[in-house]
Amino acid sequence: MNSKKKLLISYDWFYPGFRAGGPIQSLTNLTIALIPDYEIFVITGSRDLNSTKSYSSIIVNRWNDVYLPGNQKAIKVFYADKKTLNKSTYNNLIEQIKPSIVYLNGIFSYVFFLLPLLCLKRNNTVKVVVCPRGMLKKGALSSKAFKKKIYINYLKLSGLLKMVSWHATTPEERADVKQHFPRNDAVLVAANIPRRPLANFSIISKQPGELKLVYLSLINPHKNLLLLLKILRELESKVSLDVYGPVVDELYWAGCVDFLKQMPATVQYKGAVAPSMVQEVLSNYHALILLTKGENFGHAIYESLSVGRPVITTHFTPWQQLHEQHAGVNVSLEQEDCTKKINAFIQMDQEEYNMYCSGAHAVAANYYKNLNAANSYKELFM
Repeated sequence: MNSKKKLLISYDWFYPGFRAGGPIQSLTNLTIALIPDYEIFVITGSRDLNSTKSYSSIIVNRWNDVYLPGNQKAIKVFYADKKTLNKSTYNNLIEQIKPSIVYLNGIFSYVFFLLPLLCLKRNNTVKVVVCPRGMLKKGALSSKAFKKKIYINYLKLSGLLKMVSWHATTPEERADVKQHFPRNDAVLVAANIPRRPLANFSIISKQPGELKLVYLSLINPHKNLLLLLKILRELESKVSLDVYGPVVDELYWAGCVDFLKQMPATVQYKGAVAPSMVQEVLSNYHALILLTKGENFGHAIYESLSVGRPVITTHFTPWQQLHEQHAGVNVSLEQEDCTKKINAFIQMDQEEYNMYCSGAHAVAANYYKNLNAANSYKELFM
């Protein structure tokens, strides 16, 4: 007889998807860590972000046996057609599983957040845990601000969140939850579980006056690619930039394309990258640059550090004091500050660059070593 608790995870996207960014990787890594201790079920969408086709090798609107990378034990995943997933179907799925814990991710999804909340409103036998996944950050709330304000007020007044527990991945996110839902006292911080840093990382050649930069992230206004292109256009030094990532906002991307046409051939768009290839891709560049307006974790930042590549990013991420740790540099969103600090990287010689590569890897290694996430999540799901 299986005595493991049943954990049901609900989110719009899950493995093998990757175009929706870091939360997919966070949930995949978390699931892998919890497989030994829980019987895990996932209800998710059947398509990747902005895709018109379902994932290959799955059966839509049925339970699938899914083997996550490096695991020989399958989990059950229900890849749903969002158009047909309704309250009745969700109720039936919950009745089939009879979970002890339901783990809801993101708060602005009608199908994968609000529907299960409505289904579980009068169910006193299931523990409900909510993770905002960065959606309560100031930068995230600035987009469609009026609609989101109305929706958050509805959640407060409806009583749907009255008995839930909250999962924050950082102390800053805990503060965001407390700010918007001050009556909810149960907010536990448990950090994201990232990929293991490379045990042995290589360092590429670096000459003063050159800099090979990489942007690897979603392409939308929040990630600020257009600002980066404007800054690089004004630099006269030998700087190259390869842009990787799925296009999330087509209108914003059209503006970026207009700028790309004005840029030298050393600035190119390379398309999206599968998660399994991210570390290999990042290893080919001198540094990752991401002028983001805010990150809950920043998987691309961590992945860059994990392969010994310094990072140029803003102050709006958990990765602070990069310069002091010789792991990169934090910049403001002012063009002058960005230009000054990029120029400092351009002028680095091999000896100084080597020090920054070692510092970057040390930051990732220390983070991973001190991570006690598996035990934190066990406490969260008690």
